[in-house]
Parts: sequence; C-alpha cells; structure tokens
Amino acid sequence: MKHSHYINTDVAAGEHRLGIHAGASRNWASYFPSWILKLWAGSRAARAGQNGAAESIPEELSLFRDVFYHAAGMALVSSDGRWLNVNPSMCGKLGYTELELLNKPIGDITHPDDVRAVVTNMKKLLNGKASSYQIEQRYLHKDGHSVWVLLNASLVPNSQVEPARFVFQVQDITERKLAEEKLVHDVFHDALTGLPNRALFLDRLTVAIERARRRPGEFAVLFLDLDGFKEINDNLGHMVGDQLLIEIARRLRACLRMTDTIARLGGDEFTIILEDLEDQKETIRIVERLQQELAQPIKLGNSQASVTASIGIASGISNYARPEEVVRDADSAMYQAKAAGKARYEVFDGRGHSASLSHMQNDLSNAVDRRQLLLFYQPIVTLQDGRLIGFEALVRWKHPQRGIIFPVDFIHMAEGTGAINHIARWVLREACHQLRQWHEQYPFHRYITMSVNLSAKQFMRPDLIDEILAALQEASLAPGMLKLEITESVLMDNIETSAGMLQQLRALGVELSIDDFGTGYSSLSYLHRLPINNLKIDQSFVNRIVKNDENTEIIRSIVALAQRLGMTVVAEGVETLQQLAELRLLNCDAGQGYLFSKPVGAKAAGNLMASTMKWQSALVSLAKHSRPELASSLHTLSASTSRSPLLQAV
Repeated sequence: MKHSHYINTDVAAGEHRLGIHAGASRNWASYFPSWILKLWAGSRAARAGQNGAAESIPEELSLFRDVFYHAAGMALVSSDGRWLNVNPSMCGKLGYTELELLNKPIGDITHPDDVRAVVTNMKKLLNGKASSYQIEQRYLHKDGHSVWVLLNASLVPNSQVEPARFVFQVQDITERKLAEEKLVHDVFHDALTGLPNRALFLDRLTVAIERARRRPGEFAVLFLDLDGFKEINDNLGHMVGDQLLIEIARRLRACLRMTDTIARLGGDEFTIILEDLEDQKETIRIVERLQQELAQPIKLGNSQASVTASIGIASGISNYARPEEVVRDADSAMYQAKAAGKARYEVFDGRGHSASLSHMQNDLSNAVDRRQLLLFYQPIVTLQDGRLIGFEALVRWKHPQRGIIFPVDFIHMAEGTGAINHIARWVLREACHQLRQWHEQYPFHRYITMSVNLSAKQFMRPDLIDEILAALQEASLAPGMLKLEITESVLMDNIETSAGMLQQLRALGVELSIDDFGTGYSSLSYLHRLPINNLKIDQSFVNRIVKNDENTEIIRSIVALAQRLGMTVVAEGVETLQQLAELRLLNCDAGQGYLFSKPVGAKAAGNLMASTMKWQSALVSLAKHSRPELASSLHTLSASTSRSPLLQAV
C-alpha cells in the first residue's frame, strides 16, 4: 500500500495509518482530540437509544478515520517532534507527499525564527501548564517559501499511550499575513516613489538620535526642496511632474549609501539621514554630489527638464530631544538657501534660528487677532449619485512675509506655544457660522454638513465639550450638522481615555470621524469599541487603488467591515476617474479630492452649491457602465473633463 493513497476500505489500513500495529492495544480513542470524542459519544449514544445497541468500535474508528483525513490540515505529532500521521490537506499546504513529511522532523520544516516558540508551547502542554494553545507561525514549503499558519495544538486527552502525542490543526493564513505586510508597507511608504514617508522617516530618525547619543560620530539630516518644480508641474502636467519626482528619487538613491535613509515628505520635498560621517566636510561633499547629480537634464517623454535643489543641513543631532525638531531646523536652513538664491545649501545656525523662531511664534500667537487665518472648504460628495453632502474646513495661515502656510508647518508650533487653543476656537466658530450662512442662502442644501479637524491637544482639553456647545449655539446650528475629525494615531495614544471623550461628544449629537485611517495603527479590531460615525480612508490607499489588486482588496475589507459596524466610508484624495470608478465598485460611500474640487474659499464654495452641478453627470454615466465597458467610459469622461475638477463651478 502506497502512503500517498488516502482511501482505505478496511479497518486494518486505518489502524496502520494511526500508528496502531498488530499486537498493540486498541486504545484508538486516545488518538483523537476531545471535540471528536464528544461527537462520537453523542452520536453513539443516540444510535444506541434508537437501535438498542451501539455500533462496533471498528465502525466508529472508520468514521473518525474519515473525519481525520478529510479535515483541513490535521496531524498527529509525537512528544519529540516527529510527524506520526498527516492528512492530505496538511501535505498539500506544505508541498510534500505523506511519506516525505513523515520522514521529516517538525523542526526541519518550521521557520528558524519560530522554532523556539513551538518548543516552549509544546513543553507547556507536556507539563500540564496548558491544555491547548493557538499561535501564528511559519512552516517552510517544499519549494522554499514560507507558509503562514494558524496552529491549534492540544495534548491527546486521557492518553494511555507513552510517550504523549499531540493533535495539530492547521489553517493556512498566508494570504492574510501577506495582505497585512502589504498594508504596513503602504502605510509607511510613498505611493509614487516607493520611498519611506514622513511617518517612517521620523521613526528612523528617532532611532538614529538614540544611536548618536550612545556612540561618537558625525550625523546630519538634509531637507531638500526642488527649485522650479511647480512651474514644470503646471506647464507640462501632473503626469510629467510625477515622472520627474520618480527620477529624482532614483538619482538620490544612487548617490547615497545603503545605510542612509531617504524619504519623500510630500510634493517636491525630500529628507535624508546621513550617519557615521567622519566630519561635517563629508556631509558637504555628499550634498554637493547630490546637487550636481540633480542638475543633470532629465528626459521626460518628448520633453527635457532641468531642476536644481535647495538643501538645508541640520547636524549635531544628539542635542535634540525630538525628531520633529531636527526636521524643523533642516527645513529652516533650506528656506535660508532658497532666500539666498536657490540651487545652494545652508547649514543650520541655531543662533539665527532662535530669533527667527521667536518671531514666528509671536506672529502665530497674534494671527487670529490680525485676521491672518483663512478657512478653505473642500466638498465631500456621494460616489453613487454625486450629491454634495458636506465640506471639510481646512485652515491656512496667510503670513505677511512667507505667504500661505499650511497646517503641517504651524500646528505643531501652535500646540507647543499654547496658541492652538485660540486658533482651534476660531476655526470651530468660523466653520459653524459659515455653514449656518450657507443653509440660509441655499435652502436646498440645508442638509450639508461641516467637518472640522481636532488637534491632539484640542481633543484632550477638558473644556472641549463647552467650546463645541458654545460654537453650535452661537451659530444656531443643529449638532448633527457638525462632524469632528480625529486622526487614528491621536485616538490610539490612550484608547480608554479616547473612548470616554468620544462618548461625551456623541452625547452632544455631533458626528465623529476617524481621519487619515491607515496611517496610524492600521487595525480594524478596535473600531467596534469606539462610537464612530465615519471612517476616512487615507489618500495613500486611494492613490494605489488602480495599480495594485492587493491594495484594492485591503480597501474592500475596510469598507465591508466599517459598513457592517454602521459607519460611512469616505475616500480621501480622489484624483482620477479610474480611482472614482474602482471606489464605486467597492461600494465606498463618499469621497473628496481634486477630481471633484481643490479646497476653495467660502465664495467659491457657495458657487458650487448654486451651480447646476454638471459634474454629477460624470458619476451617473459611470453608473451605467459595467466593468468590461469601463475603459471606453473612462476615455470619454476623461476627454470631456480634461485635467479640470469635476466641479466646474469654481
């Protein structure tokens, strides 16, 4: 009889496979886990009541032999780590025949990093410290790749066989683990260039700072901004601009060592960590080499472009407490380089920066009183029928010397100086008043909502509830018209405290949204614990939705689970018709992004509401096309909308 055959017609064959040989006592029940024994006992008792006698043990053995061999991944294992019996599913998962697997110790096919955990848990079972255990681990497939499994292991109950034996039940979870790894990679890498993003860069910079404190050596951070990128992007188009950024990333990688870290923060800004430098002169040599390489002409399709870079340098990193401070100083030096004529570098001078920082902090603390803060509004629309359902309020600082400054460049400073309280109060009240004004001016849009972001410091303030109530009452606005957005990372800093605050906010009647979902803990497991109304998928996922099927499946899972929890799902950063079409197929509820409209001022936002919304016809047209016809539909729509937003009323 060949071991690769699994169909047995006699009890003797079944006994042989279970390790019961001629002359051995037939304690066959000891080979099965408790759940099988309970099943057998119940079915046998029932039949005994019906027929007046139990069926014979050989017939029961045949039944449970069939259960064993048809189960999904099951094996009997000796206490010294040998396979005693494996079923077809187990062999299939690992790529071995039955005979091959029986001749291999478990340790030989277990991933080296997981062997210790396997041994530790098996000892616990043998010592009676546990009755069973469950663990995620890796086996090595015959062809060499890793197979992730969820292993349930238990000691054979009431065993009379010496030595003891284990029952392994194995579920293949490789696809889920690969999806999780892909999710983690996407969260921490730039979609366009594949470089680390801001979150991963700051994490590596934190490690680098700690390392610099423990050992001597020169260490520097570079902040690089391309000169003239905006003109190229505007004149030649975003696709050409993207090609340029990809080429810049490639050139930067080529100039740096494997031990250096390069990241894209966004737009045309890149940051670099240089470690183990001999002195500052070596830093300067690297910077000059980067500038020479970047200055070489770049062929972009039928066009050719040349760019230069302004670079700021911050060194002496061991003196810093937080990575954000290093980036801030390198950024400050980069602005000095631009101010001095571009295409050059500047080394950060702490003395000059202290005075400059002090001026900026003073300017920011007076920005509200000087009416330098502005609110822009980006529309949020339903993806199935294109209805305008709300706006997100986005604050900007119109500095008298530096021009428009985005929140990422001043909110952290505002939190550090305490100016955030004044700014946040102004944003909340201004947004509520503006929404009330729109409701009165455009009564057919009286159900649109306003989304306002809460900063980390603002979210934890004890008087937040009172401030929100005051803003709603002053504007005579119903609580349900206000949506408060909190980032995932802020919520997870202290999940219990966050849940308590969220409950209080929900009691007011306002809606709550998790903003930038996927950029923090990237886990859906905590969502059921929080009273959340809306989940906003970060644009980094939306950017990849057409290029990567795995990423599409991740979004599908997020949408499905969030909707089962009663949440509305909003996709951020929708920029192309293809992204829109895919999101519709995934049943995503709503979206916002440049495809619909960039953030605009209050007057332009009012024009959107007053217009006939011709952009809705594009969505309706998409709804009439099935996936096979999607390509021609997108071609037609792209020709009609060109590169302009669908909201043509701006």
